[in-house]
Amino acid sequence: MKLSVLVLLLALMQVSAASVAQKISLKKSNVPLTEALSAISAQSGYSVLYDEDLLRNAEKVSLNLKNATLQEALNLCFGRQPFTYTINKRSILITPKPVSVTVKAPAAPVQLSGKVTDEKGGPIPGATVKLKTGNVSTSTDSNGEYKITIPDEQGAILVFSYIGFETKEIEVNGQLTIDVSLKEALSNLDEVVVVGYGAQKKATITGSISTVKSDELTQAPVANVTNALAGRLPGLISQQSSGQPGYDAASLSIRGFGGALVIIDGVESNINNIDANQIESISILKDAAAAIYGARAGNGVILITTKRGVLTKPVFTLTSSYTLQGITSMIKPVSAGQYAEMSREAWLQSGQPEANAPFTTEQIAKYYAGNDPDYPNTNWYDVLIRDWAPQTQNNLSVRGGSDNIRYYGFIGYTNQQSMWKNNGGNYNRYNLQSNIDAKISDDLSLQLDLSSVVESRNFPNRPQNAGGNTVWQDFWNTLPIYPAELPDPTKISFANGGGTGGAHVTSNSEIFGYDKLGSQNLKGTLNLNYKIPVVEGLSAKLLLNYLQDYSNNKNFNKPVNFYTYDNQSQMYTLAGSLGSLAALAITNSRNQVLTGQGSIAYDRTFNDHHIQGLALYELINYSSDYSIAGRSNFLTPAIDQLFAGNAAYQTANGAAAETGRKSYVGRINYAYKGKYLLEATLRADASAKFPKDKQWGYFPGVSVGWRLSEEQFMSSTRGFMDDLKIRASFGKSGNDGVGNFQYLSGYQYGGSYLIGNNPQQGLSSTGLANPNLTWETIKIYNAGFDASFWDRKLYGTFDVFYRERSGIPASRVNSLPSTFGSGLPPENLNSLNNRGFDLKLGTAGKKGEFSWDVSANISWARAKWMHYEEPEYEDPDQRRLSKLSGRWTDVAFGYVTDGLFTSMEEIAALGFNQDGQANISLRPGDIKYVDVNKDGILNYKDQVEIGKGTVPQWMGGFNLMLKYADFDMGALLQGAFGYYTYITLQHGLTPPVQSYDLRWTEANNDANALVPRLGGASTNGLPSEYYYKEAGYIRLKSFSIGYTLPAQLLQKISFKQLRVFFAGTNLLTFDKLKKYGADPEAPTGNLGFYYPQQRTLSFGLNASF
Repeated sequence: MKLSVLVLLLALMQVSAASVAQKISLKKSNVPLTEALSAISAQSGYSVLYDEDLLRNAEKVSLNLKNATLQEALNLCFGRQPFTYTINKRSILITPKPVSVTVKAPAAPVQLSGKVTDEKGGPIPGATVKLKTGNVSTSTDSNGEYKITIPDEQGAILVFSYIGFETKEIEVNGQLTIDVSLKEALSNLDEVVVVGYGAQKKATITGSISTVKSDELTQAPVANVTNALAGRLPGLISQQSSGQPGYDAASLSIRGFGGALVIIDGVESNINNIDANQIESISILKDAAAAIYGARAGNGVILITTKRGVLTKPVFTLTSSYTLQGITSMIKPVSAGQYAEMSREAWLQSGQPEANAPFTTEQIAKYYAGNDPDYPNTNWYDVLIRDWAPQTQNNLSVRGGSDNIRYYGFIGYTNQQSMWKNNGGNYNRYNLQSNIDAKISDDLSLQLDLSSVVESRNFPNRPQNAGGNTVWQDFWNTLPIYPAELPDPTKISFANGGGTGGAHVTSNSEIFGYDKLGSQNLKGTLNLNYKIPVVEGLSAKLLLNYLQDYSNNKNFNKPVNFYTYDNQSQMYTLAGSLGSLAALAITNSRNQVLTGQGSIAYDRTFNDHHIQGLALYELINYSSDYSIAGRSNFLTPAIDQLFAGNAAYQTANGAAAETGRKSYVGRINYAYKGKYLLEATLRADASAKFPKDKQWGYFPGVSVGWRLSEEQFMSSTRGFMDDLKIRASFGKSGNDGVGNFQYLSGYQYGGSYLIGNNPQQGLSSTGLANPNLTWETIKIYNAGFDASFWDRKLYGTFDVFYRERSGIPASRVNSLPSTFGSGLPPENLNSLNNRGFDLKLGTAGKKGEFSWDVSANISWARAKWMHYEEPEYEDPDQRRLSKLSGRWTDVAFGYVTDGLFTSMEEIAALGFNQDGQANISLRPGDIKYVDVNKDGILNYKDQVEIGKGTVPQWMGGFNLMLKYADFDMGALLQGAFGYYTYITLQHGLTPPVQSYDLRWTEANNDANALVPRLGGASTNGLPSEYYYKEAGYIRLKSFSIGYTLPAQLLQKISFKQLRVFFAGTNLLTFDKLKKYGADPEAPTGNLGFYYPQQRTLSFGLNASF
């Protein structure tokens, strides 16, 4: 091999030399130099380049190395040889040793000093400064400064390194002060990723794990962190179905499996009340990586790690934002004139006599005019709902530490106001956290984490969730033909309201009463870590956690009277009332969780072999209790305390429960030469819900990985390939989500019975026992790859999975006599499977002052029933429509339509009986159905598949993070496809504007009108594709732009950083539902009957000092 060729190869090598300090363990005795170099190359991953003629007469060498550096190994090989070496990138070049002409006396030790900073001049505390040859090293202090004494400056090279930055080498060359600026590293192979009960380097992970960092989560202020996750992580399905303050969490499902287990700092916790600014990173475990959590991990695991202290002087960070919340999309009620017109139209088109019509044409004209006080035109949307509601978030954190103690403290406050104008409620939250890491001795360390969340929700005493019997039903029953206010402001206007008086009553807590929910979460975790000195690599850990949730719910009902007002007589008339006397109910509840973990861990390298092991015992105790007390018939609603109620009308109740979980966990990780990877786990869980012989469930997991990029035969790709890893896994988990003690026969409190003249408390049977009920079993298979090229100029990950869920509890479908007295008990009967894939592609880089990280991800998942306990259907159409076994779980059936009828002639020529009455009820404007099976009648046999389910099959995201000089910009596009929603524009007593604008009329005789004729045939309400609409969308989920003031300016005011920003969420949506006034994430079938999603605009600042 010619030297010129070698030099050319070296010039093409672009891989970082960050692993110069690779440890070498080797034992060779009197072997050729080439054999020794080959062994060193295999362990270090470095290529050795040389001229064969040069080494032809090399002396043999003997080596006995244990955890030696690469330089130490090479120095021993070349100590007596007439050659020397040079390391360039990931190659070792061997050249003749220069002839020495003079011999100098040993030089005196030299002390060097300096400062290590980032590209902006900020200090990097904890950076490693090491002499390239030998074992001399030190670390920078909190100011980024260092001092190091080297034995000889002649030819000495200092190596500067820190996680997340590129390693840099500097020749001493007579310098006594060496200041170094490190560049941010683009490769993330050394990044540490949190996994179950530990952490691993990203390069050696064999499971399907996706991670998101703090800077992405905090692009735009969000009250609930779940709303910052949508579209960011492949495999995570997110749907936000409400915008109500304090209840606006998005549902999270990993690969469509259902609700995932959430672990925060090692302990099961609530994701909905943590502030995004507290979080360091979030990882989701999607395959066998989740099996280590056993029975709780059947639907995957979300791991959240909060921020911790670092080696630096105290740094305070203030984040403050002011946000305006506005509705993304909401249908609005018609005006008084439109209401009157549609009411008359519906009456006449239903065949009723004109003489009895609810409104005359003259009255309709007066309502449209709106200038007659007897014919008011009230826009209840404008009266009750504000365009923008404020939200504020402020938090302050401190972070710092020394070699022996590091700390992180956080205090945050969030306030969300309701969109209702008058006393419509609010949500407040305080987050407190303290994380302390202390080094007690060289072998013993401690972590103490304390946190608290205090929440208060204060809303009117009427539910605001989706569905009927809520304030939304009241909203649509509040008629625009009634005035919003009466001349006497102390009297409440009657607006019909369908018996509730209207939303102007039930949305106002001062009038209707309130529902106040206060809660406090307390969590404390103590971690003790001990390195066992007698065995290298062996350590022990003890974790103790106490978690308590306490809540107090105070529900106060106020009586309300409604009045009408006669403008001529100026008299008020009592038109209705809600309640006669006030009532109060108070509920206190408490949940406690005690967690204990004891573990032994082992981490050791033997030559080419890296072994890690974990053995853990976990014990969790759950306890809960609640009590409720209430009184009614208050003399006055001015006093909202129990003592003010009538003791003759009081109630009280309460209950308590306790259960537990015991588990054993084992894990082994093995890596050979850093390229052949294996992980095996086993967890045993015991559940008190099953009989003794079935209490234990055993959940193994295994995964393998192969880093092809580290193979010698791939050496030609090292100039452009950072990493290429293929992996596969299998995991088994379980589920004990059944009622307690169903294997036992028992009794429960029933109702009261009158025996003689005395009421007696009754008991009833809990039903038949099933001693065979046991764990539900979940198996998941996964295969995928990770790849990175050109220093992450291109990177990606891909996974494909298949999941089997068997033993799902269900009761057998058997006919029992009515005198039997009980149903059949649940058994492990049903089974389900899921399949799908996740894909993520991205590019990251830096050029001058411009840096970028752009990525896109897409996921697909679908489930099918393998077996569903159900009756045997003899009718083939019943079997086709109702049999679930062997069917996808998200198939929707309904009738096929062919627009609307436009003439009586079209109805007469229909050719089949659509309404079951020889079509006598049909008129133009009614829905025209299709007789699919051509049997001459429309019935259930004509139903076919008209769409998919209401949960997206496809989820995707496009994440953009750009930075130029002091400017930064972030954007996230989120998309969801492959799902449907049920849209109907016929609401309560008041129709929406869309119903007026889009309806069929004689003047608008359009077969494609989106709303059938008012007062139409009963067949218009059949489930059909007319109402079942595809809901796929692409949404600008978040956008932010910020500016960081220059460091030179900040130094004058003692600030380390000051950034101002503008951000927004849910800014734009592209979908097919705009014409209906619907948001694509609206809960299906509840258009207008839920608290709408919110668009936010935020202004804020981040300051560090």
